Amino acid sequence: MVSSLGLSYIPGLGLGPNILESEGFAMLHRRRAPLLAGLAAMSTALVVSMTGPAGAQTGSPPPAAVSAATSAAAAPSAADPFAVSGVRVDINGSNPTTVRDQAIREAQAKAWAELYRRLVPGGGNPPRLSDGEIAKLVQGFEIDEEKVSASRYVGAITVRFRPNAVRDALGQSGGAAQYVEPPSRPFVILPVTLTDGRTILWQDRTPWRAAWEARQPAASLVPLVVPDGELSDAQAISGEDAVAGNADALARIAQAYKAGGVVVARTDLPANGPDPARGLTVDVTRYGLDGTRENQTVQVKGGGTADELLNRAVASVGTQVDDSWKREHTTATGPEQNTLVRVPLTAVNDWVETRKRLSAVNAVTRNTLMSITRSEALVTLTYRGAPEQLAQALARQDLGFTHAAPPVAAPVAAGYPALPVPSADWQLTLLPRGSGAASAGAVPSAASPMASPTSLAPSAPMDAGAVGTMGAPPRNLGTLPAKSAP
Repeated sequence: MVSSLGLSYIPGLGLGPNILESEGFAMLHRRRAPLLAGLAAMSTALVVSMTGPAGAQTGSPPPAAVSAATSAAAAPSAADPFAVSGVRVDINGSNPTTVRDQAIREAQAKAWAELYRRLVPGGGNPPRLSDGEIAKLVQGFEIDEEKVSASRYVGAITVRFRPNAVRDALGQSGGAAQYVEPPSRPFVILPVTLTDGRTILWQDRTPWRAAWEARQPAASLVPLVVPDGELSDAQAISGEDAVAGNADALARIAQAYKAGGVVVARTDLPANGPDPARGLTVDVTRYGLDGTRENQTVQVKGGGTADELLNRAVASVGTQVDDSWKREHTTATGPEQNTLVRVPLTAVNDWVETRKRLSAVNAVTRNTLMSITRSEALVTLTYRGAPEQLAQALARQDLGFTHAAPPVAAPVAAGYPALPVPSADWQLTLLPRGSGAASAGAVPSAASPMASPTSLAPSAPMDAGAVGTMGAPPRNLGTLPAKSAP
């Protein structure tokens, strides 16, 4: 018996190029897609939710639940950095049911080892975990394909892990001291080809784009999504916009795919394709939605066929993007801890800007607003690792993290009771853009000078007569309670 589950498309039935006669596009390439959107929506995935403690303790998966995809545009496994897809298993046995269960356990163990190598700088062997302990880390799995006989099971399985459970497990049992926090959203990859002075992104299906469409992203830390090449994509961004780094166009294509940024991979190719003997040079630029930009050049040695050269170039670009992300987003393992932080406010937009920058710090898993006045906010930061490591991560987003001075009670109007001032050991301040990265390696100490709050022009000053963000009257009522941040 042969079955195929969770297919993204059916070979032989994919659509060919879509030729559209539209203004500015003599031939618009469309990526090979499923036969019908509804067909992709009906493709069945076998998903197991590890909710039963008994199954997790014994290592045997709980009863499987079969669910259908609800949308053709649903995020694929490649868009989840905590999912390991294409795990191959080949198990022999006398009972088809027990052989299948054994195959699932083996796939989960292999997937855990792969995920560990993906998330831990330097890779290596993961800490030893039993089948039951690994099962507790698993959120579910999908059977991509399987062949079952009376005595053998051969298949490919995608295993999805629980992010927080994985973060906790990485530092246990002699595990890693640090890990890389993956991006919360994938990046859009734009394969741009320069041929005879032409910048080609959508018009033709170039060998460079075809190589990206055929990429198997099972081991990718930074998920990369290749756009479908529909007319809406071409309207969002052109090849010239991609090469020039047009911020508005990059934001449009990122929004279209719910991405956290865009990677532009540009290479020069002759009209008849690459010369395998000469190798290939790829200019790679990664754009973040927060305005960050990083340029790299990838050199690929020649050899083999043209297709092999392009496939090596695709793999090299993916590796470079992953390595770059690792350098910037390495954080400590260990249990979560909370600390109360004082945030001085001197302008109307200071708190909004602080929240925006905090959201880009992967070391901070949660930030909860405890209270706010016109002059300061009190925030509980949830993070992993030591405060010194947190300070380095915050500095990369231009946030100063220093020991706080003792709190000073605010004057209270006559007739109003004084409110207690919560004690915060640390202070978080806004720094001018670009100034924090230079001090990312500095370690805060009790003797560290406190950075002065930096207001962000052209924010309006928060004078005594202004109405604060909480809608308070123009008199000091002390600390105003606030709802928790989402």
